Amino acid sequence: MRAQEFFVCQYCGNTKIFKVFSANFQVVVQSLEAGRRIDESGMLPSLRKADNFIECSSCFQKLDYDAAVHLGNKYISKHQKLATSPAEA
Repeated sequence: MRAQEFFVCQYCGNTKIFKVFSANFQVVVQSLEAGRRIDESGMLPSLRKADNFIECSSCFQKLDYDAAVHLGNKYISKHQKLATSPAEA
């Protein structure tokens, strides 16, 4: 897992807190305004090594890792464009 990846829940739109299950278990806290992670728990060994998914801490849905990253990248890109575009009157 790379630290620059940003997750978005496809079910509820959560962008704040996720649990990541892979070879390790980790809780990730993100900031939409910063467009990056602002806190990560220490990595703990996962008891189920075959798991590779993300769990939304808001709606508890399991998310495919690649799909959540892809959606997150699109979301951040769109948010940054809106933040940098001049306000229209």
